[in-house]
Amino acid sequence: MGDTLPQKAGGLPANAPARPADALPVPNVYEVRPTREARPLDATEQKKLESDLTSLRESQKARANPPPPPPPPPVAKKAPAKKPAKNPATNPATDAAAAKKPPADEKQQAN
Repeated sequence: MGDTLPQKAGGLPANAPARPADALPVPNVYEVRPTREARPLDATEQKKLESDLTSLRESQKARANPPPPPPPPPVAKKAPAKKPAKNPATNPATDAAAAKKPPADEKQQAN
């Protein structure tokens, strides 16, 4: 029906390929299927196949996503360094004050 309509009205364009002369074969949906040549797997073969596929899947997953590297070992924290005690003999401010004061022994001797 679309063959007779003009292209402006929704028909086929002039350069469209021609329809095949013979109709395409229609599959018979009521036809009986042929029997299989291979027999189905028994229970042991089925379990072996499942375990093989599982191991293959796990090995592929391990190769695709390698596990992260282990965390570094914990570092023992060092105790904070104690500040050196102020020694008046090494402190320049106290050295000047000590130079001005006479030793205690000299004061007692002067009295």
